[in-house]
Parts: sequence; C-alpha cells; structure tokens
Amino acid sequence: MKQMKLRAIIMIILSALFVAGMAILCMFYVVDGNSWALYPANSHIYNNGNIVQAGTITDRNGVILAETKNGVRQFNSDYTIRKSTLHVVGDLGGFIKTGLHSSYIDKLTGYNKINGVYSYSKEGNDIEITLDSSVCVTALEALGNRSGTVGVYNYKTGEVICMVSTPAYDPNDEEDTKKAKNGEYKGVYLNRFLSSTFTPGSTFKIVTASAAIETLPDAYTREYTCQKGVMMNGEWISCLGNHGTLTLKDALAKSCNAYFSQLSADLGEQTLTKYAEKAGFNKSFSIDGIDAKTSYFNVKDGRDIDLAWAGMGQYTDMMNPLQYLTLMGAIANDGVPQKPYMIESIKTKSGIPLKFSTSGMGNRMMSKSTANQMVDLMRNNVQKTYGDWRFPSLEVCAKSGTAEVKDQKPHAVFVGFNNQEELPLCFVVLVENGGSGASVAGPVANRVLQKCKEVLN
Repeated sequence: MKQMKLRAIIMIILSALFVAGMAILCMFYVVDGNSWALYPANSHIYNNGNIVQAGTITDRNGVILAETKNGVRQFNSDYTIRKSTLHVVGDLGGFIKTGLHSSYIDKLTGYNKINGVYSYSKEGNDIEITLDSSVCVTALEALGNRSGTVGVYNYKTGEVICMVSTPAYDPNDEEDTKKAKNGEYKGVYLNRFLSSTFTPGSTFKIVTASAAIETLPDAYTREYTCQKGVMMNGEWISCLGNHGTLTLKDALAKSCNAYFSQLSADLGEQTLTKYAEKAGFNKSFSIDGIDAKTSYFNVKDGRDIDLAWAGMGQYTDMMNPLQYLTLMGAIANDGVPQKPYMIESIKTKSGIPLKFSTSGMGNRMMSKSTANQMVDLMRNNVQKTYGDWRFPSLEVCAKSGTAEVKDQKPHAVFVGFNNQEELPLCFVVLVENGGSGASVAGPVANRVLQKCKEVLN
C-alpha cells in the first residue's frame, strides 16, 4: 500500500513537471517561435544563409524592389534602384537589421504561430512601401560617393517618400557583396537615417529659437552683440561673421554663434533641456515598429560655456535624422507632427490585407503660435541667406548646419520643409564630413525636392 502511494506521488510529480515543461515550452514558442522558424538554417526559406523564399516588395508606384522567381530571390534589374533602396529593402543575409528582409522577415515569408512557414514559404506575403524609387535614385546620385543620408516625408499624411543611406552596394553583384562582407565599405550595413546620430551643428538653433519664443516675452526684440564671437567664462566662442548687434530673426538667418551662445546661457539649463526634449531629444522614435537611435541632449551641471555650445548644436548634442525629420514635420504642421511611416500595406498573394498604413499624430512639440513663427523665421533664412534662386519654383523654409567634428571636416546638414500646399514635404540631408551645410547639403535637398515635384504632382 505504501509502495503504491509512493508511486502515485511520483506520478503526480512527474505529471506536474510535464505540464510545467509544456507550459514553458509553449511560452517560449509564443515568444521565440518566429526566431526558430526564421533561423537562417531553415532551408524552406534560406539557402546558404541568404533569403530565398519571400513575398514581393514594391514601391508606391508598383515598381518591384525584390521578389522570388523560380526559387531565386531577385532585386530590381536597375542598378541605381537596387543601391538606393538597399537600406530599406535590406540584404539577403540580414546584415542590414533595419531592412525589410530582416525586420519584416516573418511577414514576408508568411510565418504564423500555427503553421510556421510550412504552408506559406513558397509564396509569402507582399509588402508595398510608400517610398518612390525614382526619388531615392535622385538622392543617391546627389550624395555621390559621399557618406550620408537623405530623408523626405509628407508632413500632412506621414508617408516617407525617400530614405537613402550611403555608402551602399549592389546586392545583385557577388563581388560587391563580398567587399561589403569583408568590410571594404565602411559602415555599409548601417542605415544612417535610422541607426545613427550626428552632431546637429547650427540646425539645433531651431530648438533654441523656439525655446526663446515660448519663454521670453522679448524674444524678438532681445539684442546681443557679436564681434566675430563673444567671450564667455573666460573662453572665446568664435563666429564666422562680425555681425554687430542683432535680434533673433537676423541672428538665425546669419546663424550667429555669439547671439545663440548668449541666448542659451540666458535661457538656462532647465529651459533648454525642456524644449530639447519636447523637440524629441532623449526620446524614442520608431517607424513601423523599427526603432531609431535616440537623439541626445544633456547639459546637466554644465557651465555657461557648455550650455552655450549645446545651444548652438555642439558640446555633446547628437541628433537622429528620423527625429529631426519629425521635428520639421511639427514646425510645418502647427506644432504637432504626423508620425512618419513607410509600410503602405501587407497582403497575401491572394490579395487578403494583413496590414494597412498606420500614421496618426505624434506628440505636440511646440505651440501652434511658435510653430508659425518658426515657419516665418526659417522662410526668412532662405530668402535672406541661402537664396530662393537655389530652390526654383519651391517655397523652402530651412536651416543649415556646419557641424564641427573633432579632428575631421565638419558634417554638412540641411533641414526644413517646402511650404506649399501641393507639395507638403519635409527633408533632412546630412553629408558626413561634407563641410558647409548650405553649399553642400542644400543642393542635395533641392535636387530631391525637384524630383519629388516632378513625380508626385
């Protein structure tokens, strides 16, 4: 009797362990099942670590960017389209983590938790994106052989029209792919638009100016003097011009370091930090579930000189292009941005919709009044400094930045938007170690906007 009781207890314990084990297995299956099924060793989807079976990826006009034909994964037949959309589409080996071949591999292959990829791996699901491949080609050509990124989105709808990162390579060319894997193209797997941060330089003066407008009653009439710079805390802050006494509007148009260093010190650490964070610094941004690197602003316990440099976009300031593009969208859209998105739809081969575009409004970054005043100030920058002639038939509002980088040539940055109802586009252009923002990144922005005007209207 005792022996039977002991056996019963053992069976109960074993049954409990079995049930617990199954529960744990089910939990791991729910959480990690897609990773198991989509592991590169799965020959239903991969061949030698490269994706073979997946759905078709098309741009907004139906241009095929990647597809599977006769068991072979292929990219567009045009070399420039392949390169310009590489970081959005992704490579076949999944090295570009933000590319659709990596970040949306479960959707492309048709994976689900019941059938895995068994029923769907031969076809997968199709993804239509909002990008225009011809605009991306123009951005790639405008960047040339320089490293950098270009982003454009519609600030009324949230559609991303262009997302290009360089350097890039040809994923159809075996030799080019081998060079990428061997590290011959520095940072080629990095999507600079999403996964990088850069010193913003004078483009950060947009944030400082908006903070002043919202907190200082005399923001527009407040004057500071520039004598090729200014002395602060016993240190000299140099300026490219000898601007004399300025008010905010002229100081932003001339990008006067002396003015904005003194303005930053008067705003103070708490105020400048508050408005930097309202503008998206120190906050998470993502697009269609793909996380972007976080922009950074921190002047805690800094001296006035540190605050001055930070208010000019130097010190330890770092900006992410997606965050800055969203900030431009807020200024152009009465202070509240439309959230950028690039996935227009995901459908089965039979046309059954699995996902439609999702945008919506983001968090308010500034008051409507401040946003409208920033539109006027940034429009004045183009009219008085950069020149409307550089942007024919457009109404560009912008700010340039020549971002100092230690022991290297400055980054060239140009950010802004087109203030026309028929072409409501924001843009961010960054050319690494390019030099002057207005003269180097500005022409890139114009070429891309002109192409947008040609194909979108």
